[in-house]
Amino acid sequence: PPPPPSPPGSQPGGGAPPYGQAPPYGQAPPYGQAPPYGQAPPAPPYNQAPPGSPYGFVPVPVDRFGRPLAAWWQRLVAIIIDSLILGIPKTILTFIIIGSSISGGGYYGTSWRGSLIVLGIVFAVIDIAYFAILNGGEKGQTVGQMALGISVRDEAMGGAIGPQRAGIRILVLYPEILLSWLPVIGALAGVYTIVAALSPLWDDRRQGFHDKVAHTDVITVR
Repeated sequence: PPPPPSPPGSQPGGGAPPYGQAPPYGQAPPYGQAPPYGQAPPAPPYNQAPPGSPYGFVPVPVDRFGRPLAAWWQRLVAIIIDSLILGIPKTILTFIIIGSSISGGGYYGTSWRGSLIVLGIVFAVIDIAYFAILNGGEKGQTVGQMALGISVRDEAMGGAIGPQRAGIRILVLYPEILLSWLPVIGALAGVYTIVAALSPLWDDRRQGFHDKVAHTDVITVR
């Protein structure tokens, strides 16, 4: 008898379309096959064990390229390490400059208040530059993220996000970098940061508010 007809979009014999050729309209390319240039691959099934997985395998959420998304505790420990790296020298510098200003002009003088404002501006620039350069770089990793083996990647294409998006991303997570000097607004910004830091816990794709704004995923690289 003659062979059964091939399904739509397949080659004779049941093969997939040639590499770089888009499948028929409305039909996604098979998962694991490269899509046409410039087009993001389809998202894999959420939290589904791959075929042939050993007994007891616990599936984890993955990005569009099948890379596992970082756990919340990894992100937390990484940001703690980064905060220590940035915070310890800033604290020492603050005591030195404010201490010298108070000793020179007295506690009720204006010199120490001016020094505090200048320090706030300098520290904001340092914090934004740290995350913008490292998270926006080719590896997408700060020092803390390197230690935990996680990386910030573009949600659609899987590559680097660039310094501009990385800077926006950290400001969405930590708006008090710019607002800490305002008494009430700075405190509200701190409360928001706690909620934003916890937001990956109840998101199916493990994305925080800052990830959704910047369109990023945090993946495990080792």
